[in-house]
Amino acid sequence: MRQAAGITLMILGALLLVGCVVLLIDYSINVHDPVFDISFMICGAFFITGGVFCLKKKYWGLCLASALVAIFIMISWLIDSYTSLTWLDWIYSILATLPIIFVSLRKSEWSESKA
Repeated sequence: MRQAAGITLMILGALLLVGCVVLLIDYSINVHDPVFDISFMICGAFFITGGVFCLKKKYWGLCLASALVAIFIMISWLIDSYTSLTWLDWIYSILATLPIIFVSLRKSEWSESKA
């Protein structure tokens, strides 16, 4: 489950980074709110970092924090588009929910002794 959480976080981060880059290219870097896009890029990098640490079994707190941020962004995204949910909203909801479940259920994998 730890590997699934790491891979899911990395996919989520890559989707978020690619989406932000596409927005910046489409709007020729004159986006509605540059701080908003930069914060999403930072969150995407944070998800990828959390996913890598999940795969390496290091820093359980960072993995949990990145999964919590994914849930927070998912909730804000769904609140923003509650009138017209698309297939992308459903995919993001699934990808954001699974890592928090997997990371919290498998905390024992991070605290195994190295001896």
